[in-house]
Amino acid sequence: MKKAIGIDLGGTTIKGTIMSEDGVCEHTTRVPTEAQAGGQRVLENILSLIDQLISKSGLQPSDFVGVGFGTPGFVDSDGTILGGAENLPGWKGTQVYAPIKERFGLKALGANDVTAVALAELKYGAGKGVNNIVCFALGTGVGGGIVTDGKLYKGTHGMAGEVGHIVVETDGIQCACGQKGCVERYASATGIVQMALEFSKYATGYEITPFVTAVRSFPDKITSKVVYEYVAAGDAVALKVHHKACDMLGRAVGVLINTLSPDRVVLGGGVMMAGNIIIETVSHYAKKHCWPAIFERCEIVAAELSEDAGVIGAASLALE
Repeated sequence: MKKAIGIDLGGTTIKGTIMSEDGVCEHTTRVPTEAQAGGQRVLENILSLIDQLISKSGLQPSDFVGVGFGTPGFVDSDGTILGGAENLPGWKGTQVYAPIKERFGLKALGANDVTAVALAELKYGAGKGVNNIVCFALGTGVGGGIVTDGKLYKGTHGMAGEVGHIVVETDGIQCACGQKGCVERYASATGIVQMALEFSKYATGYEITPFVTAVRSFPDKITSKVVYEYVAAGDAVALKVHHKACDMLGRAVGVLINTLSPDRVVLGGGVMMAGNIIIETVSHYAKKHCWPAIFERCEIVAAELSEDAGVIGAASLALE
């Protein structure tokens, strides 16, 4: 059975695993990223982690089909990091494929980390059994990935799948990308908290609910998890935040359903810890923003893979 090495690069930790084509992971290992030391240090840590994984396996480099890695930012076709990884100073411009080939004799394939997760969900998670999915990862921001005909769609220079920057509100909230009204500003954990603060700030009279009182009293302790605790309790203002976030996410989902006609839209990330209420509400709004005949043939589902999704997706790149 074919085996590959999967590397998931994070801002503080690099996680690696050895995965066989049936999705079984072994010898999962973590090392510090040391991001502040610069791109070359990060690269050396990746190479050291690959070396550790091979040693732990008792195999030779030639026993692996290759190395896949997921990274913040974008990976060009030649293995050069193109940017989009602000938490990794000096990582932009680093060449990754050639050093892996030179040291281990192995091919390497990389992609944006969330894009790689989409491939993992297709093969081993919520996308099993179909060929076309779109993934949204609702975390600090909103990332995503597109799989068409069973293959990860990276686009020119590996930049496809930036679903978080679909504009869903004309002249809406300013986004760090330079646009206004990106879905990331509403449906991410950060966006949900910002809307909670804003709605609570201007609440008056009957709108001063227990949620508003909590937000005003402890603004620094409000998280998307806290918001959804009040949503579950039926708090009117928390529900207002929830519906705004899901309306905006539903618009983006509708655009992609119309454009790609996927079998499934997969929603994952930390915000989805809130559960089915997000799936149900996003489905309600998405239906309003796409052609009914296409919507009826697409499922909106929760992601199934947990913290290993990144390394599973990375290894899947090499196994393709």
